[in-house]
Amino acid sequence: MTIQALFGIAAGILSFVAYPVYIRDILRGETKPSKVTWWVLAFLNAALTASYYASGARDTIWIPISYTLGFSVVAFLSLKYGEGNWEKSDWICLTGAAVSLFLWWFLQSAEVALYLIIITDFIGLVPTIYKTYKRPWTESRLSWSIALIASALNVIAIEDWSPAISFYPFYVVITNALIVGFILFPRHREQQIVEPRSDSGA
Repeated sequence: MTIQALFGIAAGILSFVAYPVYIRDILRGETKPSKVTWWVLAFLNAALTASYYASGARDTIWIPISYTLGFSVVAFLSLKYGEGNWEKSDWICLTGAAVSLFLWWFLQSAEVALYLIIITDFIGLVPTIYKTYKRPWTESRLSWSIALIASALNVIAIEDWSPAISFYPFYVVITNALIVGFILFPRHREQQIVEPRSDSGA
């Protein structure tokens, strides 16, 4: 087993660890996931994982697998604990994912689907990026920090530096760094509004 493979596995394990932390913070009422983001991401990452694997990814496949599982759990929790409603732009994201899959099937090109899905994935992540910028306290600092470290390890795990393999790990580390930056160094000075909690504890 190569050193890159070990880093890839470590990245996948660490990224998966971030989700119990995120789920804990959701159940405590400390994190309010965007319904739009997590349902879009759950759908897209299932497709992305398939296209990424078909593109030849092996050592760096563990993060997208863990993301698909984690996103799906958070998506279901967001129905009860999340914020945000479905809007026209959100349906556009899902339509874009469907078009990406169709193009993958029609063109028989996993790479084309991969790039299109990554673009759509970013559009789906926009609601959470904007929410984190406006209200950084509604996102989990520890969970996103773990995700950032995992994505950095995934970059180290790259062995095949072709665009089809390396683009996704760099995309993930950049978006995670953006969210962590907004959480740790908030530029928006809106005061936190503490909502009364109706639960008996957690």
